[in-house]
Amino acid sequence: MDNLYDTPEKINKAIDSFTDLLNNPGWILLVQIMDANIEVVRSQLENGIEGVETKADIDRIRDKLRLMRDFINTPQDQLEKLKTTEEDIPNDDPYDDVEYANA
Repeated sequence: MDNLYDTPEKINKAIDSFTDLLNNPGWILLVQIMDANIEVVRSQLENGIEGVETKADIDRIRDKLRLMRDFINTPQDQLEKLKTTEEDIPNDDPYDDVEYANA
């Protein structure tokens, strides 16, 4: 995975791809479906499920909820990380510094 974002070109392409994904009608529909599923799982946690009341059962339901939320948040989370990474790329060109160039 280290080589996914190892160049500025790959970072820019990933940013464009995730932005396109977030605006894709199929992704939007998938998020709506996942949101409905999240509501069902949240309701199960709040109201309980008959026969599913052990700590291990509840932990599995919580894990399921967390995974669903993580999944639908992945494109936005990646965009935030990539934009931060892109801004953090140092500019080593000494002539870009106005003070240095005028010295």
